[in-house]
Amino acid sequence: MTVPNLRKNYLYTVVIQLVSMLAPLVTAPYVARVLGSDGVGTYSYVLSVATVFSLFAALGLSAYGLREVSRVRDDPVAVSRLFWELTRLRFVTTLLTGAVYALLCLWAEDGRVYGAMSLLILATSLDLTWFFQALEHFGTLMLRHLAVKVLGVVLVFALVRDEGDVAVYALIQTGTTLLSNLLLWPYVRGLVGKAQSGRFLAHLRPSLVYFVPAIATSVYTVLDKTMLGVITRDMAQNGYYESAHKIIRLLLALLTSLNVVVGVRTSYLFGQKREEEVRTHLLDTYRFMCALAFPLCGGLMACGYGFAVSFFGADFAEAGGMLTLFAPLLFIIGTSNVLGSLYLTPGGYRRLSNRAILAGAGVNVLLNLLLIPRFGGYGAVAASVVAELTVSALYLRFTHPFLPAWSLLRVAGRYALYGVAVFAAAWGVGWGMPPTFLAVLAQTAVGVVVYGVLLALFRDPVWHVWKNLRKGGDDG
Repeated sequence: MTVPNLRKNYLYTVVIQLVSMLAPLVTAPYVARVLGSDGVGTYSYVLSVATVFSLFAALGLSAYGLREVSRVRDDPVAVSRLFWELTRLRFVTTLLTGAVYALLCLWAEDGRVYGAMSLLILATSLDLTWFFQALEHFGTLMLRHLAVKVLGVVLVFALVRDEGDVAVYALIQTGTTLLSNLLLWPYVRGLVGKAQSGRFLAHLRPSLVYFVPAIATSVYTVLDKTMLGVITRDMAQNGYYESAHKIIRLLLALLTSLNVVVGVRTSYLFGQKREEEVRTHLLDTYRFMCALAFPLCGGLMACGYGFAVSFFGADFAEAGGMLTLFAPLLFIIGTSNVLGSLYLTPGGYRRLSNRAILAGAGVNVLLNLLLIPRFGGYGAVAASVVAELTVSALYLRFTHPFLPAWSLLRVAGRYALYGVAVFAAAWGVGWGMPPTFLAVLAQTAVGVVVYGVLLALFRDPVWHVWKNLRKGGDDG
């Protein structure tokens, strides 16, 4: 079997992630002004509820299926059998979850918005992203994302006209997700055989190992917004939080794109017992992540407030403060994502990662209860940061026998110093300037120049990592 090139797959994945996040980001200023903070908050709150239901529908099958298919991708019969068994199981879980969600739609106050969000659960049953990732067919995923996301942007500008169009906006977002998943099915015919009868329920128990962390992770990625709505009864706070979190998700998509690609490859390498190559991929990917995360963090802390005000509008000034406080998540989540995607999950240590994620979820719920009543959205942000830090610290501990934590922290320290320099330069340029787009642009330009000079001056090894990605295509 010809093994795809890692650099090419990384670029495909970057495009997929960036398009997925840039599409709503392009429309964000328009949506924020048309729907207002209350409308954005309502959308965010209902989305958080629907996302929890979609997690139950998915039941960890995406992560489980990705790992299992990537391990046997050289065996077409095994790949076909796994595909149909996992697809049947997902249809069953989606049907059961959808029935419960339908009852919620009947009772909910914002019934039209909840109804529009139901397409998200339906889309879960038809999602094949995990299958194409397992086979490293990232080019197919990229083309689909580009077409559908462009359509979504056009529909938002055309159909969302006033603050009463929250349900319309929700329908566009979930409808395009459903369409995107449907468009993958025609490509399956050449990759799997005819549907076979199999023991699909046999996959239920092992998939739960992946479901537990998905639910626990949702506690501090989705439940924050739910708890904000329930505790504060202030949808504006949810709107500020959602707007700030949207920027963080965009940057995290950039940081974690390589992990998706290399994680599939390391699953294959673990199956081949080639652990030394896994160590090399792990350390190189962590270096690449740090080289992006720390300067982004420094820049965001320096100009996050100005960006939020100039991008979302003056009414979203509080989102700027939250965005600045969110900034450390870039390298904190970046760390846990690298270690989880490249070692704990493909290496079969998911139970260890579950312990870390459950600990983080517990910390997050406790801190939310303590901080949200007093600090609102800022309390939810602080709770998320501390929870993710807990997870990353435990991941470092669990990975230590395979790759010493000090070797990873030494890499991080180098780029942390670069990040401090970027922050100082960008903050100095922006000192005393009004929060305008031009000010943010000037700060960003100075930060990029300073970082580029530092990389060149110290002949940073990250350039060698990038070159080695091309060689990664020869593995196998």
